[in-house]
Amino acid sequence: MSRTATADAIVINKRELKALLREVVREELGRFAVIPDEDWEIEEGSVLWQDLIELKKEAREGRLHLYARKEDFRE
Repeated sequence: MSRTATADAIVINKRELKALLREVVREELGRFAVIPDEDWEIEEGSVLWQDLIELKKEAREGRLHLYARKEDFRE
């Protein structure tokens, strides 16, 4: 990952940031999935809530395509 760091900022390529965010979200969702006793709430109206509502809508409309890891990360 190419980055420039200063005391105030980190510059990162948008594609690299997207891949990093996907990895973090997958790790967090995986962590929650294996801990059944832990309560997990998504705040209604939050950005994550809105994204999940949009994904649900796209799925109902048949516009949602889920990629296999190899397709998504071109492994």
